[in-house]
Amino acid sequence: MKTKLGVGSALCLLMLVLSSTRLELPVLASLQGEGRQGRGQDVLGVSILPAPTPLVGPEPEGWTAAQTSVSVLSQEDRSGLCGVPLAVIEWEEEQASQQPPMLSASYTYPPALDWRNYGGMNWTTPIRHQGSCASCPAFATVAAIESRLEIAEGDPGLNPNLSEAHLFYCGCGACCGSGAGPISLMEFARDTGIADEGCFPYTALNQACSPCQGWQNRVTKISDWAGVTGVENMKQTLADAGPFEASMIVYSDFYDYSGGVYRHTYGSLEGGHAVTIVGYNDYGGYWIVKNSWGTGWGENGWFRIAYGQCSIDNYAYVPLVAEPSYHVSASASPHEGGVIAAEPPDCVSDTCDPETVVELAAVPSNGYEFSGWSGDASGSENPTSIVVDTNKDVTAHFIFRCDECTPQAFLPIVIR
Repeated sequence: MKTKLGVGSALCLLMLVLSSTRLELPVLASLQGEGRQGRGQDVLGVSILPAPTPLVGPEPEGWTAAQTSVSVLSQEDRSGLCGVPLAVIEWEEEQASQQPPMLSASYTYPPALDWRNYGGMNWTTPIRHQGSCASCPAFATVAAIESRLEIAEGDPGLNPNLSEAHLFYCGCGACCGSGAGPISLMEFARDTGIADEGCFPYTALNQACSPCQGWQNRVTKISDWAGVTGVENMKQTLADAGPFEASMIVYSDFYDYSGGVYRHTYGSLEGGHAVTIVGYNDYGGYWIVKNSWGTGWGENGWFRIAYGQCSIDNYAYVPLVAEPSYHVSASASPHEGGVIAAEPPDCVSDTCDPETVVELAAVPSNGYEFSGWSGDASGSENPTSIVVDTNKDVTAHFIFRCDECTPQAFLPIVIR
């Protein structure tokens, strides 16, 4: 199934309504972190208990508190899990308070959506582990972009694996201790691009910006990003465009979360955190969220959180991934044997959208006749049609049949 799920008209409307948000962005320059660090899956080396041990304390309502791979860490190691400066969350709250609400009549989102099971397919990538490095903004950004790439390509099996290390250590610096603002990392993904994981593997320690040789040819870029505020707008954006990054406040009870719909119940404020929202459920009143603390925490690394909790739905950072465009390379063999006419012509002269049906007609030169197609077209039907679902290469073959024709038309070819 080829699903075309680009940034829809509703998102365009959101961007117009919320365009004033982008005017505020320069004030965040002082809020960006100055550090770097790594990635890895379950790199903390903590044994995950097969059966979580219930904790003694206030009884949470709607969720389970238990011993997790995070709750057993030292306070120092846990503090490294929160990488969004609280000043950024305060700015997000200010933006949310200033944005005009959209009219409810313009909403078309379904009552529940989960990109882990959309159309029976999983459009997310695996849970990863940031380790005790405040690199959560890089993990949240990458997770959102990876899902958006799959959606834009209409291929849930694409499973891209981008480098959080490249984004964090090159886009922020030695920021494991300070964290980073999401805006600076979104702009790095737009302006520089993110290399693949194999080019710059993640470790949870401050690293120099040292991607592989030739990394410039291995980057993935987003076309831009958009800021969206408000619960209804965020749900519409999820339905139209896919997962996005959001910030939240972490309290110490969140380390104990092992399932259910989280609501802050007890514990002290620990810091700001970046996550990736992949769905919602209006029946239960919660967001479905991807974390970067490994699979030994939460619901195998995921969590659900009630609307309005911990500032999670104040502001969304939406990576915009351009839908792919493809090109048809058409040639004649021999070159002087004829030409190929295409309709629409843009697919040959420039690019065209995925799933475009292109009609190709082989037009022989004087003395030649068409003999057949090769490459991504076959047979001898003329004209013929192809579906442009990737870059295509087509050759029209011609045979010289005119013994009585003068050689003048071909003399320049021979001289060359």
